[in-house]
Amino acid sequence: MNTSIHRYLDDAFAGIELTPDVQDLKEELRGSLSARAEELEAKGTDAAAAAAAAVSELGDIRELIASLDTTSLTGNAAADLVARNRVKPRPTFVSVAVILSLLIAAAGTAIALVAVHVVDVPWWASPAVFAIAVGALVDYSLRQETSQHYRLPSGRAAAFGITALVLALGLAFAGAFFGEGQLGILIAGIVLVVVGIVGFTWLGVTQTNRTKPWALELQRSYAAEDRFAQDPAAAARFGIYTVVIWISGLALFGVLSLTVGFVWSWLALVATLVVFFLVLARMLFAVDQKK
Repeated sequence: MNTSIHRYLDDAFAGIELTPDVQDLKEELRGSLSARAEELEAKGTDAAAAAAAAVSELGDIRELIASLDTTSLTGNAAADLVARNRVKPRPTFVSVAVILSLLIAAAGTAIALVAVHVVDVPWWASPAVFAIAVGALVDYSLRQETSQHYRLPSGRAAAFGITALVLALGLAFAGAFFGEGQLGILIAGIVLVVVGIVGFTWLGVTQTNRTKPWALELQRSYAAEDRFAQDPAAAARFGIYTVVIWISGLALFGVLSLTVGFVWSWLALVATLVVFFLVLARMLFAVDQKK
């Protein structure tokens, strides 16, 4: 790890009481700065210059430390805190995001038109464009620093982008199946969706915190209203339920498509969505058995 970063953090936190929150902040900054410095060093920047650039991008650490005292913020005070920490999106990012979003919308429309035989283009063309645009948008977005989150390292962002591409391609294949009627396309779509869900589950489980300290503290002030934040076990169960519900729903959709036809098979997806929201409501607003 870059020793310049260690020295910088020691100097920045000198004279500050290392409470648990401050210590957590210091370690989060150490990880973020080290990841950014490693990226710069991989591009040819020497270690000292890489550390200096990472620190410069971070901003004033004293402001980050001061932002820890937000546990009782509500109303206008919280709004002021958000305004002080706001990061304006870069014009380049906004332009690229808009272009990719338009590509996604256009490709999604084309998939629907091909499915009902309004336009005649190769069945794989629109799903390919749709999936690539979705993956690129996810990857590019996660590389950007936001008001509440630090940017993800390039490798991690690419993993999320590829997983989003796989999931989007699977969903697009399901749409293309309506137009082509080939069982192989449907099977490929289901497999890709399952792979995408598993990939996102793994990425979510292994993801480390990238939320900025001020945002974490603000979230804690509202944690009493969020059951998932209070009960991690309930959040984990809901994640498992979600995977099972959607895999079952997609499998039922495939079976009905091959047996009773498309006229009725779409009801499986509607039923899956209904069950998903019922489970979500039950998990978020569980009945208090002690009453």
